[in-house]
Amino acid sequence: MMRTALILIFVCFANLLYAQSSDNDLAVIQKVFGKEKRALVTQYMDLQNKPNDPFWSMYDQYESDRQSLSRERLSILQDYSRLYETLDDESATSLAKRLFANDIEYDKFYQRYFKKFSKIMGGKNAAKFMQLELYLQIAIKSSILNSIPFIGELQKNRDALPAEHS
Repeated sequence: MMRTALILIFVCFANLLYAQSSDNDLAVIQKVFGKEKRALVTQYMDLQNKPNDPFWSMYDQYESDRQSLSRERLSILQDYSRLYETLDDESATSLAKRLFANDIEYDKFYQRYFKKFSKIMGGKNAAKFMQLELYLQIAIKSSILNSIPFIGELQKNRDALPAEHS
């Protein structure tokens, strides 16, 4: 009975990851901050949401490019969810390498766009935007990581149950 409950909980984690991938990060941002990301950026950067503002053109390009990195990160999490019960050294190593590569690509991406934003709004405002973006990305990561089990956690919980509950 308890084993079935643990499996159902794990399936819920997998469904949560799938839902987040289809909505990208917006659902998490809304859950954590109660606002759309663009509204947060507008408020924090003290900007007007004018369509001709060069910041917003760059921001739209930034978000479009960032989504592919976000989709890859969520794909890694989905694979982790799918492989969780049968995770071995080879698949764990593969997932870890993919995650490290994704983090490196995110860092390169941030550096590339920091230069682009600096050209249109100066270094201080570009740094301010990147500070907000990094804060949001860390909050998203934290929210997702808090919703998935550690490697071996579910097995450990099952093993700790008395035999009559298995």
